[in-house]
Amino acid sequence: MLKNQRERIKKYKKFMFPGVALIASLYGSLIFAIGAIVGYITTEIFCKRYIKTKRVKCVAFNLKDWEIHIHHWLMGGAVILSAYFFGFIGSIPVIFLGVLGGLVFHDIHTDKKLHENDIAWYNVIYRK
Repeated sequence: MLKNQRERIKKYKKFMFPGVALIASLYGSLIFAIGAIVGYITTEIFCKRYIKTKRVKCVAFNLKDWEIHIHHWLMGGAVILSAYFFGFIGSIPVIFLGVLGGLVFHDIHTDKKLHENDIAWYNVIYRK
């Protein structure tokens, strides 16, 4: 009888552990995806209301004949990388990482040209 119980527990563990890991993975992925969608939509609304109406200027620095433009993909990526390098990436909620991912994806996906200068999303430093 004891041997039979042990076999049932082994079968239960073999079934239960992968199931729990799968559910946790799906939960984390879903929360990240929701955050990414929220980040993308929020960035889209902000850009339409403030950037395109010129209420808020783009972050750009002039250095002699060069202009340094800080795209929002660079800002979001810098937050994620600094959190990783300083060791507090595990304490950031997954949904917030998703929001930052949505911010990064928005810039890469939607910015074909920056203003009238034909500057793509990947041009950070360029000559005026």
